[in-house]
Amino acid sequence: MVNIPEIKHTEIHKETIQKFSAEVDFISLSVDLLVEAGSYICIVGNVMPFKTKAWDSNQAVMGGHLVRLYKVISAMLDQTCQHRREISFSLARMAFECIINLSFLLKNYSPELILSYKSYSLKHEKKLMDRINNNIEHRNDEILPIEERMLKSINRSFRTSGVDPKYIKAKELRNWGNKNIYEKAEDIGLGEAYLATFGGPSHNIHGNWQDLLEYHLEEKSEGHFVPDFEWHNPRPQYLNVVALQTAEVLKKYIDWLEFEEIKDFRKNLIEFQERVRLLDSAHEKWLSSSI
Repeated sequence: MVNIPEIKHTEIHKETIQKFSAEVDFISLSVDLLVEAGSYICIVGNVMPFKTKAWDSNQAVMGGHLVRLYKVISAMLDQTCQHRREISFSLARMAFECIINLSFLLKNYSPELILSYKSYSLKHEKKLMDRINNNIEHRNDEILPIEERMLKSINRSFRTSGVDPKYIKAKELRNWGNKNIYEKAEDIGLGEAYLATFGGPSHNIHGNWQDLLEYHLEEKSEGHFVPDFEWHNPRPQYLNVVALQTAEVLKKYIDWLEFEEIKDFRKNLIEFQERVRLLDSAHEKWLSSSI
């Protein structure tokens, strides 16, 4: 029997939010909703098979994504509350990519897809293993202590993952599942959401010129810039998107689990999404009236 703890709901009253006069009021509720979403991840992510009380290697790929999502959201909330949009926006992009990957895995689940995911993740280790072995061979099989330690660590990763290093041909591994992140988003129906909301934050992740221009430089005159060391205030939109899609992927995960004892929990997530949409809609109306 699964004992599901009660989670305090973030109250969203239409009459109240229609009276908001500043964006900070919306942000406060968006933060509360995302905290609530994190609580749902903890509940669903701790549901284990009755017999083993632990995930097998394939299940661990799914469950591991939930753990990662929780931690990224936690960091995102921290940076949001410190009024650091530059970092919280980048973390939101990481959270959304985690949601896309898990949704894609759940929709297209197969042992072959899991193997593709693990193999792609281990291609760096395979390259490093090959380089170390080549260096050892060139020294007439003399192994340096650091090489011995690194090879043990690499072999342990392959063994724990259940992947044979011989299976991995690093040069042939372009993308796991044979799709890039946008194509995965398209496959699960989030292509437009990715482009509209989180395609841009790639600039922030990599420190591209657009990131410097938007957050770290101020144009004083045409072609002349000065540094901008001030942090930018967060926005509610990306907090709401992550909260909404977190609930969506949790519903898919519950369906994939086929655990009768937790299926009713989907109702909580649907109701949660209704509150997120209500807040997001009110914020959009506020933005329109503020222009």
